[in-house]
Formats: sequence, C-alpha cells, structure tokens
Amino acid sequence: MLNRLDRYFLSQLFAPFGFFALVIAGILLLAQALPLIDNVIESRQSGLVFLEITSYLVPRVLMVALPISALAAALYALNHLYSESELVVMMTSGQSPMALARPVAVFGLLVAAIMAVVTLYLVPASQTQLGQRLADFRSDFAKTLIREGQFIHPVDGLTLFIRDTSKQGEMAGLFLSDQRDEENPVVYNARKALLVQDDESIRIVMIDGNIQRLPQNSDSLSTVHFDQFSYDFSALISAPMVRVRTPFEHFVPELIWPDAEMLESDRFDRGDYLAEANHKLVMPLSALVLPFIALGAILAGGFRRGGFTGRVMGAIGIGLFVQAGVGVTKSIVQANGDLFLVMYLPATTGMIIALFLLHRAGRVPGRRGVSQ
Repeated sequence: MLNRLDRYFLSQLFAPFGFFALVIAGILLLAQALPLIDNVIESRQSGLVFLEITSYLVPRVLMVALPISALAAALYALNHLYSESELVVMMTSGQSPMALARPVAVFGLLVAAIMAVVTLYLVPASQTQLGQRLADFRSDFAKTLIREGQFIHPVDGLTLFIRDTSKQGEMAGLFLSDQRDEENPVVYNARKALLVQDDESIRIVMIDGNIQRLPQNSDSLSTVHFDQFSYDFSALISAPMVRVRTPFEHFVPELIWPDAEMLESDRFDRGDYLAEANHKLVMPLSALVLPFIALGAILAGGFRRGGFTGRVMGAIGIGLFVQAGVGVTKSIVQANGDLFLVMYLPATTGMIIALFLLHRAGRVPGRRGVSQ
C-alpha cells in the first residue's frame, strides 16, 4: 500500500509526465504527418481524410514519446522536489532511497502498462489501417490522372497535362502525348475534357480538339479535328497489387509464429518478424526502467547545493543508451532470429545500473546528506 508521502510523490511525477508526453508527441506527430500531406493532396482527398490518416500515426508516436516523457518527468519532479527542499526533508526524516523508489516503481509500472496497450494492440491495428488507406490512395487511378498544371506519366510512353480542373471532374486545356508506339506517336489536344468512370472503365471524353500524328520517317503531319473524342484508359489499369503487411503491422503472436504466407514474402524473413515481436515486448520494459535511472542518478552521492546538472546529464546519457541499445539489438535479431534475447540486454543493463546507484545512495552517511 502507498502511504500519503508516496501518493504525493506519485502526483509530482504524473503532472510533468502529461506535459512532456503532449509536447514530445505533438512534435513527433507533426514531423510524421507532414510527409503525408503530398499523398492526400495528390489523391484529392479532403481535410477530414488527412485528420483520419494523422490519427493512425498517434500510437506510433506514443510508442516513442512515452518512455522519453517518463524519464523527463522523473528528472523534472526530482529537481522540483530538491529545489523546494522537499527531497531533503524526505531523506533526513528517514526515507531511504529504496523507500523513495516505491512511488517511482508504481509510476513506471503504470507507464509500462500504457506502453503495453500501445505497442501490443494500438500500433499494429493503426498501422494496418494506415497502410491500407495509403495503398487505396495509390490505387485510385482516376484521381491520379487529374493534376492541375502538372505533367504526369500514368504509364511509360504516356504524358498527360491539364491546364485547369474543377471539382466536378471537368478539365480545360488538355494535352495527351501517346508515344508507346515509337513509330506512330500520337498527340491529342482538347479545349475541354471530362473524366468518366464506372465499374468497368475509365475514359477521358475530349471536346473540341484535334489529333496529330507524325509517323516515323515522314515529314507529313496528319491532323484530325473532332467535336468529341473518347480515350479509354481501362487497358492501362493493371490488377491491384496485393499489399504485403510489414512486421510493424502484425500483432505479437503473428510475429512469433509467422504463417506460411508471411514467410513466403521476399521482403521479410523470420528474423524480421522476431525482431519486431521482441521490440514490441521490450519497449514497455524500457518505460519502466527509465524513471528508476533518473531516481538513481539524482540520489547517488547525496545532495549538492550547486544542483544536479551533472547527474541529470548522466541520467539522460544512460537513458539514451537504453533506447539506442534497443534499436541496435533489433538489427542484430533481424540478421539472426535465434539471438532475440539480446534485445532485453539494454533494459536489463539499465535496471542494474539504476539499482546500483540506489544502493550507493543508501550507503551515503547521513552527516554527508548535504554536501558543498
């Protein structure tokens, strides 16, 4: 059971945690969302669709932001308690470093529980939805045709330019160059055009234009004027590609025991799946370890009137080691899936360092509790 002091300490941890999580997640979300704007604009989607796409990024962003926020919140809270002399009072009243670690442990477990929900369920679910939506954008052939003021190439040898467009699919100033047959290139020009799409075909109906042909080895340009001409794009549309889900989009049981279809992919092998499975499992553990690192670094060596700047930097350094170590060991497991246990080494090492620092803090004599 937590006593009143523990609950007070815990409240001091959660207030800055919410702030840091909001700020860090906001910055990361902005950085992740900006590259998607081009996909949304090119597909002529609405602002609501962009918000939907952005919402799918939130779990992935939280997966990175929450452990960092836990470390930052612990450092901020401990520094605040020190500056208000509350930490000094706690220690001089008989609170050992291990006793102070109790509310930090509760805080770390709660953050780890949130991380577990994010990494084990929300991330694979949201990334699957995001991947499918982006694939839908790329496969929407009709919308990719209509880009105002741009030269686009739907297939090799075909160039399309539209001077102006409207939301109703009307186009003005159309230019279409078909050079798939190099011996008989054809150029289409039209004052106006309409995009007509149904379940079986996609056609551009050109109005008031001409067709120009200049056969190879000929100096004679053939021009035919028309009031209305229909150009069929249906033959250019290939069957939709089967999207291969990345390991990031799978749930942990699927990653640990990949089925035959997953292993048949040329892009990913057993090592990729095992690396991602253990990455999802080790990230909540990192969120538990980082607050302990902050506590151990601050308390080790007693108090200083000059502040804890050096110890804060040391805690940040150890925290970066733990987080970077997860990424490095993930690469090792991708190369050899049998080495998956090494992914738990950074978090385990971080916890050992934190416990050592707390043990060292407990051995500091009381008369040296406040040092110069």
